[in-house]
Amino acid sequence: MRYIVLSVFFMFIAVGCDDHVEKVDVSSSWNSIMTKLEKSESALTTINPMNRGVVVKTANQIEKYASELYLNHINELDTVSLEYVLECLAKSAEIQSNYNAAIDFFNEAQALNPSSEKAPAYLHNVARIHDHVLGNKELAKSSYKRLINLYPDHPLSKNATIYLENIFDKSEEDLLKMINENNS
Repeated sequence: MRYIVLSVFFMFIAVGCDDHVEKVDVSSSWNSIMTKLEKSESALTTINPMNRGVVVKTANQIEKYASELYLNHINELDTVSLEYVLECLAKSAEIQSNYNAAIDFFNEAQALNPSSEKAPAYLHNVARIHDHVLGNKELAKSSYKRLINLYPDHPLSKNATIYLENIFDKSEEDLLKMINENNS
């Protein structure tokens, strides 16, 4: 009798479990996450930057979805999609004041797809973070030079050249003197 009860019990478990096995379509799984990432990233552009709490909350969502794609679906993403994921990780890291991670992700995005129209902007962001956020003038200068060397005809490179020649590493006094001389 005990054997029959146990057999029936295990049969119910087996049948019950079999009915509830969820078949996951891997492509729709990562596509679903990508859609959520795109919506969160799009929402970020509509938020008032002065509302820091909402900006950080949205950046956390972006990081969550982008990290999921990067860590668990990287081999399923094409180059453009992976570049977008890296860009989102960089933006969210910068918003969260994780500047070294932002630099790493911007560099990875540029290296992944150096012919992308956004690649120069990634390098410019690296230089900007080194220069204006971290205050590392040496790394900033080398980052600006890397941008100029790799994308010499891009407008960001031309701006970086002018910046390095005329403004970079100048004191406020030197800048005011230069402005006054140009206005005379």
